[in-house]
Amino acid sequence: MSQFKIHAFYKFIALPDFEELKPNILALMKKWQILGTIILANEGLNGTVCALPSDLDSFWTEFTADTRWNNIRCNVTHTAQQCFQKAKVKLRKEIVTMGIPNIQANEQDDTHLDPVTWNQLISNPETLVIDTRNEYEYELGTFQNAINPNTDNFRQFPDYVKNNLMTHINKPIAMFCTGGVRCEKSTQYLKNLGFEKVYQLNGGILTYLQTTPPEESLWSGDCFVFDDRITVNQTTCK
Repeated sequence: MSQFKIHAFYKFIALPDFEELKPNILALMKKWQILGTIILANEGLNGTVCALPSDLDSFWTEFTADTRWNNIRCNVTHTAQQCFQKAKVKLRKEIVTMGIPNIQANEQDDTHLDPVTWNQLISNPETLVIDTRNEYEYELGTFQNAINPNTDNFRQFPDYVKNNLMTHINKPIAMFCTGGVRCEKSTQYLKNLGFEKVYQLNGGILTYLQTTPPEESLWSGDCFVFDDRITVNQTTCK
């Protein structure tokens, strides 16, 4: 039986005082015995945390009382054991490191596709389906027709675009990642370069695995996650 609850969440929002937020958030994590990592940067917040359901619910209620976290994107899963060792709040230049300055991700734009629309798009032979994750993640599992950019980290993704996608600027591009945060940046990056038919899987692979019936799924294999579970799949991602 699943005993622990996991929240994977992010929000792109200007946080000029992000350094000042660290001690209060860390204290709140310790108050409710929350383990995991939360990353703060000028551009927003990105985190994954785990605790007993009652503790995590109490933490989440207090945490989201800050109106800056209204409409925060959060994926909820469950697991039998605590999947983190420590409580950490890290300060970074970016909440997901791409290395390209001044990308203003827009979580409310029309590039986000639900799983049904996503399946239709990636089934189109004209669509380039791009896995924005690292190569080892791709090897564990990916979507039908997905292209492996052969990157070791997200910083290499702009070079992949420069060397491989610029000649396909008029083609539909479908991008996906684990929980959605990398695609927020990669989608906006391509739009800044002039791509108009660029889309992303809303909520990432995790939401897709949770909401798509197995008989309709175009996913094959496991999905790497950044905690002690290592991977999840259609059965375990609940």
